Amino acid sequence: MKITCKQQDLAKGLSTVSHAVSTRSTLPILSNILIVTDGDRIRLSATNLEIGITCSVPARVETEGTTTVPARLLLDLVNSLPQDLVEMALQPGGHTLRVSGGRTSANIRGMDPTEFPAIPTAEGSEAPVKLEAGELREMIAQVAFAAATDDTRPVFTGVLAQVGDDRLTFAAADSFRLAVRNAALPGSGGGGVATAVGDVLVPARTLTELARVLPTEGVVEMFVTPNRNQVLFHAEDVDLVSNLLAGQFPNYRAILPKTHSTRAVVNTVEFRAATKRAMLFARDSANIMRLKVEAGEPGGLTPGSVTLSATAEEVGDATDSLAAAVDGPGLEVIFNVKYLADVLAVIETADVALELNGPQAPGVVKPSGQEAGEEYTYVVMPMHNTR
Repeated sequence: MKITCKQQDLAKGLSTVSHAVSTRSTLPILSNILIVTDGDRIRLSATNLEIGITCSVPARVETEGTTTVPARLLLDLVNSLPQDLVEMALQPGGHTLRVSGGRTSANIRGMDPTEFPAIPTAEGSEAPVKLEAGELREMIAQVAFAAATDDTRPVFTGVLAQVGDDRLTFAAADSFRLAVRNAALPGSGGGGVATAVGDVLVPARTLTELARVLPTEGVVEMFVTPNRNQVLFHAEDVDLVSNLLAGQFPNYRAILPKTHSTRAVVNTVEFRAATKRAMLFARDSANIMRLKVEAGEPGGLTPGSVTLSATAEEVGDATDSLAAAVDGPGLEVIFNVKYLADVLAVIETADVALELNGPQAPGVVKPSGQEAGEEYTYVVMPMHNTR
């Protein structure tokens, strides 16, 4: 094998696939990257047996071939080379790869590529779900953080992906919150995609890695393998495949509040900043934050308000009062401030709506004025505190 490619392209490809390199495996081959020539490109692949990432890099291929080399060493070496052409040549009679760039050359001992695990492809899969890369990345950001990180309940470490009625829905939950995001699928044909994909449970960690390696624009295709135990995301030059989780995700639609007694609309930037200030004190007091909604006077002479307060007995306290458009009676509820800060960090609309039904009922946070078909809903359980 003898190939030449640009240092920038190779470094980007290696960085992309390195997200799937195993760091704690007892199988040495999983610490390696597979390099395969493919026409006028090379394919770089890495896997930890849970996820696998493949990236194509433009190259001038003089001699075809394949090898595997230690991922971290090759990535660090290529990153240290000047932004010029990099030549990689497999030495005859072994698995040593000679890497040359500028006035630097190095020999890296690799392993037999036949030992590298096969990474599933989309071959044999039915019609994919297609979504814009930017929208998919936004969906992941708004949902994946709500999944549980405790592996004792594997179902809750995943994101439920549902396809039907020409839309894709992501839902994630733990015992304290639920995030649901819909996206319209124009041109899906009404039914064909739903039959092929249906409901699958994707590990939240997989989607987090996917968001990191997705291109900034373009179309992403989502395939489910015929045996329905793996999912593959295909974008230009990048493929990510992951095992799916087994188990039944709860009926999250039954948890979504259907009505509310009080609704407050607040400026998102102000609400986000106030929540961050409250966290400074709440972190020393079990993340407890009191949120008080007060309705304005009839006629609009006095606006409504949302007041956030947090107290740490040994440190002090803080209070923020925000102007709000309030519909319904005033009330007070206690929330885990981190759960509010998490959702406010991923909402980009100018205003955010807070819908409440009382101090013991779940609250709902959603973007105000969000587009139809792309609804985002976040449900958070209240805290109970007698202090």
